[in-house]
Amino acid sequence: MKKTVFCCFVLFIVLVPLSYSQEPSKTPAQKIDTVFIKSARISSPIQKLPAAVSVYQATDSDATRQQLSLQEYTQQTPGLFAQNTANFAQDLRISIRGFGSRAAFGIRGIKLIVDGIPETTPDGQGQLDNLNLGIINQIEVLKGPSSSLYGNASGGVINIQTIDQVEQPFSNWKAAVGSYGFENYQATAGIKSGTSSYIFHGNYVTSDGYRDQSGFQQYNFNINANFKLSEKLNLKALVNYSDSPQADDPGGLNIEEVKENRRQARDRNILFKTGETIQQFKSGLSAVWNMNSNTTGEGYLFYNNRQFEGRLPFEFGGLVDLGRDYIGQGTNITYSTGKNTLKAGYDFGFQNDDRQRFRNLEGVKGDQTLDQKERFTYLGIFVTNHLEINKWYFTGGIRFDYNKLAAVDEFLEDGDDSGEITLNGINPSAGVSYAFAKANNLYINLATSFETPALSELSANPNGDRGFNENLEAQKATNYELGIKGQLTKVISYQVALFHIDTQDDLVPFELAAFPDRTFFRNAGRTVRNGIEIEGVYTISKAWAFTAAYTFSDFTYDDFTTANGTFNGNILPGIPQHYTNLGLQFKSEKGFYVNAQASLVGKQYANDSNQTEVDGYENINIRAGYNFTYKKIKILPYAGMNNILGQQFIDNVRINAFGSRFFEPAPGINGYGGIEIKF
Repeated sequence: MKKTVFCCFVLFIVLVPLSYSQEPSKTPAQKIDTVFIKSARISSPIQKLPAAVSVYQATDSDATRQQLSLQEYTQQTPGLFAQNTANFAQDLRISIRGFGSRAAFGIRGIKLIVDGIPETTPDGQGQLDNLNLGIINQIEVLKGPSSSLYGNASGGVINIQTIDQVEQPFSNWKAAVGSYGFENYQATAGIKSGTSSYIFHGNYVTSDGYRDQSGFQQYNFNINANFKLSEKLNLKALVNYSDSPQADDPGGLNIEEVKENRRQARDRNILFKTGETIQQFKSGLSAVWNMNSNTTGEGYLFYNNRQFEGRLPFEFGGLVDLGRDYIGQGTNITYSTGKNTLKAGYDFGFQNDDRQRFRNLEGVKGDQTLDQKERFTYLGIFVTNHLEINKWYFTGGIRFDYNKLAAVDEFLEDGDDSGEITLNGINPSAGVSYAFAKANNLYINLATSFETPALSELSANPNGDRGFNENLEAQKATNYELGIKGQLTKVISYQVALFHIDTQDDLVPFELAAFPDRTFFRNAGRTVRNGIEIEGVYTISKAWAFTAAYTFSDFTYDDFTTANGTFNGNILPGIPQHYTNLGLQFKSEKGFYVNAQASLVGKQYANDSNQTEVDGYENINIRAGYNFTYKKIKILPYAGMNNILGQQFIDNVRINAFGSRFFEPAPGINGYGGIEIKF
C-alpha cells in the first residue's frame, strides 16, 4: 500500500509541472561573491562575522551522491565529526567541538534548524531521519557554544535550507541501486502560479545493510509552499511526513567478534529482534513582514508528532513505545539603521512524551513495566546586536531560558515516582572582527552554552527507580575563540580558528552490569577542550577545485572521578584528535562531473579510562556523472564507489559500552549507480 501511494505521488510530481510548461528548467547560478549567514540570527556576511562558520552550497553534482546520510555533505567541515552512517536504527551521530559525542542515538547538544523551523526538541534531542537530502540547497554550520542565540543544547548550530525558489515549473526524478541491496528513488517538482510557488518531493530508500540484521526502509514526503501576499509580507508553509517501517539494529561487537566476522550482528540483538519503527509528521508556517525600511518582523509556528517503537536487547523494559507531540512558536523584530542592527524576540516550545515500556519477549510485546508522561516546557527571550564601524564589526547578545521538566508516573503498582525539575540559564556572547585587509578579517569571540539532559536520559535511572534521575545537572560551557578568515587571492579562500572551551558537568554515558545494554548518564566535573580548525578552497580553474579541512582536538577531563576510578587528564572518548578531509572536484563544460573525497581519521578512545584504543583510518570515496540533454530533457547517469581502499575501520564507537562492545564495523568497498532525469 505504501509503495502504491509513493508511486502515485511520483506520478503527480512528474505530470503536474508539465501541465504548466514544457520548457526545460533553468538552474540559477549558485556562485555568489558575498555569502550571508542566517544562523547568527542577524543576516551577516560570513567574512565579517566574528565566529567560525562553514557553509556548503549545493550544486548540480550533488545528484551523484548516494544520499544516504547528511555526513556526505558535512564531512568537509572542520570541527564537525560524524559517526554511525550505517546503523539506521541509531541515526547519525554528529559532534561539533565534542558537543554531541555522548549521544547513544541521534544528535545531542547541537541545534538543528530546517527551513527556519527548529528540528531539535526542547530537551535537546535531534534526529534527521525525516530530512530529504535530495532537496538540500545550503547548509550552515556555526561552531561552538551558541546558547545566547538558540538556548538549550546549542553547542553548535546546523542550519539547513532546502530548495524554496521556483524560476519556472520543473520536475525531475532519480533512481539508484547499489551494494547490499541499496535502492533510492526520488521525485521532485516545482510549480509557480502567480506570486505563489510550491515544491513537492518524495523519496523511498531501502537497503539490506552491510551487517546481519541492519536492513532498513523509509518513505519521505515533503511539500514547501511560498506565498508572496504583498510587497511587504511573505508567508512560507511546509508539510513533512516520514515513515520508517524497518530499521534493524545489529548492535555493538567486542574486538574478538569483529576479528571473527565483521558482518555479524550481536547474538542478543538477533534474539530480541532489535530495531525501531517510526512515523513522523511535521507542519509549519513562517512569515516575514517588512514593516518599513528599518523594521522587519518574523515569526514561526509548527507542530511535530513522532510515533516510535524500539526493541532493545533485553527483556525487562526492552520494548519502548513512545508518542511525542512537540509544538513551538517564536517571534522577533529586527531594527536596522544600516550600520547597526538590533534583534529581539522569544522562542517557546512544549514537548510531551508518552513513554511506555514493556517486556521484550524475543521481539514480542509482553507485560507493561513503565507508563510515564514526560514534559518539557521552555521559554527563551533573547536580544542580539551587530554594529559595523569602519573596519570593525561587533556582535553581542544575551538570552534567558526558562526550562521546566516534569515526569508524571502513571504506572502506580509500585508507588508514584512523579517529579519536576527546573533548569534555567542565562547566556551572553560577544565578538569583534577587524578587516586588516580588503578581503581578510581577524576576529575574537566569547560565547557560552548550557545543555539540559534529554528526557530519555533523565528517565534512564541507574538506581532502578522510575521517574527522573534527579542527580543529573545541566552541562555548561564557555568558549574563547580567535580566528582569521578571508581570501589570499581571488582563487584561494581560507578560515582558521583556535579555541579553548571550559565545561562543567559534562553529560557522559555509561553502562552497568546490573542493567546490561541500557545506557545511563552522569556528570563529569570539568573538561578542557583546545582545538584548531583550518579549511580552505582553491579554485584551480573554471573546471577544477580543491578543498581541504583539518581539525585538531585536544579534549581532556580536568576533574572526573567515579566509583571505577579517577580519569583526570584522560582524553574524551569518541572523538579523534586529528581529522583531515581533502576533496577534488572536476566539472567540464561538456557536462562531466568527477568528485573525489578523502577522509583521514586519527585514533580515538572508546572509554573514559582510555584503555581501549580505536585505530584511525583513511577512507576515499569517488563519484562521477555525465550531464547531457536529449530532446529538451536533461539526463544525468552517474556512479560512485565508497571506501575504494577497502579499509577495515569502525563506523561507530559505542562509548563506555559494557562488556567491551564498543565497535560497529564500517562497510568494505561498495558501489552504487543511478540516473537523474530533469524535465
